[in-house]
Amino acid sequence: MGSLWNVSAESLVSWVGVSDDGNRDLPETSRAFNLKSQLGIVQSKPLPAQMKIYSEVAAKYLPALMDLFRQTPEVISLVSTLVNVISTTPYFIRFLRSPAGEGIAALQAHRVANAVTEIPSMSVDDVGEIGQFLSSLLILQGIQDVSAEDKAILLQHLPSWERQFRGRLASETAGRCIALFTDDPGMRPMMDAVRNMLEGKLDKCGGPGCVRRVQRDGSVLSQCGRCKSAVYCGVAHQKAAWATHKATCFPAVF
Repeated sequence: MGSLWNVSAESLVSWVGVSDDGNRDLPETSRAFNLKSQLGIVQSKPLPAQMKIYSEVAAKYLPALMDLFRQTPEVISLVSTLVNVISTTPYFIRFLRSPAGEGIAALQAHRVANAVTEIPSMSVDDVGEIGQFLSSLLILQGIQDVSAEDKAILLQHLPSWERQFRGRLASETAGRCIALFTDDPGMRPMMDAVRNMLEGKLDKCGGPGCVRRVQRDGSVLSQCGRCKSAVYCGVAHQKAAWATHKATCFPAVF
């Protein structure tokens, strides 16, 4: 157990089978225990420390993780658990905007629709994770690529999950998904606020207090050349932001 305290980007991806260091040969139950133990350690840290390791995972391994995610048909898996926790990083959001990220929300919606008979018997934490991941993807990519059949199946079952797990994250995230699929006007401002918060680092200058979406001459914001996941209205603001940005700035492989 002692070695589990040594959490790194490399150790996290090793439990899901991305890196070839022998851990992929362990039984899945052991890898699941180790992954969740290490994520629990990370989540006990202050938010800046969490974002540092999540950003490193995303910068170095996101394409490989998403390839594995596409190949793994289960509605919840080791790789979906890890991708879910890094989904708030600007690296992940930038990936979703790329051709390699197309259709992820629709794919996960299809998997949830196919699992509607299994979900009510899952643990409340697993159902919460499934709902959280799906709602995050729908906020970021929209519902337009979700098939009418999958949408109908989900809208038939989401209300029962919302009732069954009342008071827990599973109920809250089921409600979010319903609001997104129905474009609930009462929930729209909150969903827009979440989307703006998640996408802000890619759409607004990262300089202290700056909210510019273009440079002063009207050209597009300049991208951090190292991580490609932060933007600035000029060199001065990029330099001013470095003290806080450097903790989550890692050379991106995509």
